[in-house]
Amino acid sequence: MPAHQVSDNRARAIGLAMRHTHKRLCSRIRLLSGAGDEQFIAGWTDFVAEVEAGFRHEESIMERLGYPALQRHRADNACALRALHRVTPQVETGDTALARQALGALGDILALHRFAVGPLPAGGHLHHMPAAGQVIGKPVRHERHGHARHH
Repeated sequence: MPAHQVSDNRARAIGLAMRHTHKRLCSRIRLLSGAGDEQFIAGWTDFVAEVEAGFRHEESIMERLGYPALQRHRADNACALRALHRVTPQVETGDTALARQALGALGDILALHRFAVGPLPAGGHLHHMPAAGQVIGKPVRHERHGHARHH
């Protein structure tokens, strides 16, 4: 099998794993966010367990397929999980305010992962976006708009 074919298959598998996990978690975030306090509290522990399982599944696929930014991705996931665990005692005592904020932040992290990896182009190659402030390539001036873009 040609090397680019393996890369395409890996990219698709990683992209599918991330989309599946993120879609499921975003759906759960919406449901829990819209729940009253009683339902929110009752569903919190299961939600946190689902996030943990989803992240483990996603990371295991990324590891098996050699995802180049796995360490950074794991760090993001660990930060999100720490936040969920940190607010759990408050949820258990009936205070849902910070946990609801944590849900919003988790949704933002999931979106960040989607944009950091980006959609799969026609060829299926997975390209990780540069870290904030990192520039790849030389700026190219586009005459029509007069803006410099990096390629």
